[in-house]
Amino acid sequence: MSHHKIERHHLEKTAYVYLRQSTPTQVKNNRESQRLQRRMQEHVEKLGWPTRQIRLLGGDTGRSADTLHGRDDYQTILQAVLEQTAGLVAARELSRLVRDNQDWGQLIRLCRFQDVLLCDEHRVYDANDPQDRVMLGIQGAFNEFELAVITNRMQESRRNMARRGELYEGFPPGYICRQPPVQEKHPDSRVQRAIEKIFAEFEKVPSVYALFHQLAKDDFQIPMIVDGNDWRELTWRQPSYDQLLEMLKNPIYAGIYVRGRREVVRQLDEHGNAVKRERRVPRDQWDVYIEDHHEAYIDKHVWERNMQKIESNGRGTAAAKGSPGKGVSLLAGLLRCHRCGQKLHVHYSQDDVRYTCRGGAVRRDRRGQRCFSFASSTIERRIAEQILEVVSPAGIEAAELAARQLAAARQQQRQLLVDRLEAAQEAETRAARQYKLTDATYTTVRQKLAAEWDETLQKLHDEKQRLAEFDAAVTTAVADDERDQLLQLSSDLPRVWFDDETDMVLKKQIVRTLLEEIIVDLDEERDEIVLWLHWSGGHHTELRHPRRTRRRASLSDLQAIVSTLRKMLSDESLASVLNRECIPTPSGDTWTKSRVSGFRRQHKIPIYSERTKLASGWLTQAEAATKLEISPMSVSRLVESGILAAEQPRRGLPSVICEPDLATGMVLDAVRQLKTAQPRPLPHDPAQLTLFPTTNS
Repeated sequence: MSHHKIERHHLEKTAYVYLRQSTPTQVKNNRESQRLQRRMQEHVEKLGWPTRQIRLLGGDTGRSADTLHGRDDYQTILQAVLEQTAGLVAARELSRLVRDNQDWGQLIRLCRFQDVLLCDEHRVYDANDPQDRVMLGIQGAFNEFELAVITNRMQESRRNMARRGELYEGFPPGYICRQPPVQEKHPDSRVQRAIEKIFAEFEKVPSVYALFHQLAKDDFQIPMIVDGNDWRELTWRQPSYDQLLEMLKNPIYAGIYVRGRREVVRQLDEHGNAVKRERRVPRDQWDVYIEDHHEAYIDKHVWERNMQKIESNGRGTAAAKGSPGKGVSLLAGLLRCHRCGQKLHVHYSQDDVRYTCRGGAVRRDRRGQRCFSFASSTIERRIAEQILEVVSPAGIEAAELAARQLAAARQQQRQLLVDRLEAAQEAETRAARQYKLTDATYTTVRQKLAAEWDETLQKLHDEKQRLAEFDAAVTTAVADDERDQLLQLSSDLPRVWFDDETDMVLKKQIVRTLLEEIIVDLDEERDEIVLWLHWSGGHHTELRHPRRTRRRASLSDLQAIVSTLRKMLSDESLASVLNRECIPTPSGDTWTKSRVSGFRRQHKIPIYSERTKLASGWLTQAEAATKLEISPMSVSRLVESGILAAEQPRRGLPSVICEPDLATGMVLDAVRQLKTAQPRPLPHDPAQLTLFPTTNS
């Protein structure tokens, strides 16, 4: 069969037959459509093209035609048209090629000027023929219109199902749908206990990141149903951080059906191609929100509390406090400047922590000028005393609650181990049965089944050992001496709170639970820091504290300080250092150059001498850093860790380092590690205490 529009030069070139289906579901289920499209090859052969010059392109199956992005086979056709190696572009329906009218017009234009024919199952089109060009243009407009109608019809059907709470796009771990449209918990009690543990553990930790590390440490696993498998076929895997975050934020676990948490928007990428991107939708703009829709794992209020914790731990909004870390700043993320409304920044130094507001320069056009700053130590102690005053009356009740929670947590942990043991026993039984039922003549099969049986036996042995170790180390019930210890701690909360080994993260959690935020201002006339404590219950407390605290030192301490610092500092510089550290004179005054000189003469302390300094090999921290070719902060770490000897009369004051001490083997090894980016030589963190310890007797 020939056609009057087909000429010899067309037949000498390649004919491209384009195959495409819009979605992976269509590719999987609509097999007849694939067969009909492939029959276009026979149609093209009848038009006169030999089989060797017909090229089938089916790599774009499962992709929509509303965009050119990601459709490599279509790009191949365009390239062939541009290079004049194509004589015909064929598809069973030309709408398979492209649904966007603008892109369709581009294809027609290219085929017109490169003299390439278009063909569907009914007709051959020549873009140089005005009538064919009109027909093709009408087809392009209709293709785009048809796609819009189909899409709108499908979306409206889905919206109607969603309004009834019957539209599901997969189920999160812990939920199944055996009888649509009813959604229910997975009937396996082990699955339910695993999901419940995630939410129970999140109540105890400060952040999702801490939860992830805690569960990874416990080798915790969550149930997963592989797509397309029966709900009874479970796989157990360690959860990723993203999985935990999505589970904690998903309202489905609170029995709430929602629709519209995310939406797909079309945008142009850097190459001008229309691409689809997904973005989160604010909660007040969700399309569907149905409470008490199905059986819940947690209460709605628990989900709300979890969302508040996650949002508070973020850093993208003004209300976010950031997740509590292990830093020594108790109030980080809670302080807000009364003058400019900005959060205060935390500055760590060797001696103390300072809170600084840097927002004044931006908000009041005062370049380089900060609102104010202050040291944290004494102010944090006063706020801690306020916290303890609030929680102390509930100390005994908290101890009893801690004992009950401790027993429940131990019981829950043991039950999870029992569940894993039972699952291992079931797997071993199945493997043994499969091996025994296999005919002995199938040697290769029996060898593989025997290996699988051995593997399940090893897993069963490991789970038994894990449970035995837990039972040997932990009793699920709280012993009397443990309860007495908790009651004793509850009656002496200040001692526990101010102990250096008490867990800082836990203290920050308590502070953030009780306080929404703290507004801070500086009373410049009285040189006082003013704090307004906004409690979670809605009450407010005002605190005032001197901005600078005089750090009295005994006469012998002053002698030691001046005697050490005069090795490195002149009398004038020494006075500045003492005033900066708020160390007054014996009479309570500030230091001046003459007062330092008089104090030295009175106590027969030599004056600073550059010659003596050089002869004795005394170095400042910065000078030692220059000689070692590392940073001053690294030198400070070496001193703190005891690797580098230094003379420091009081924490926060400058250190005096002897040059010969820089050449010791320990120092040189540590410096080599620092320069090669190996772990820093810091001392090992001591064991930390918590307010409610879970140690066993």
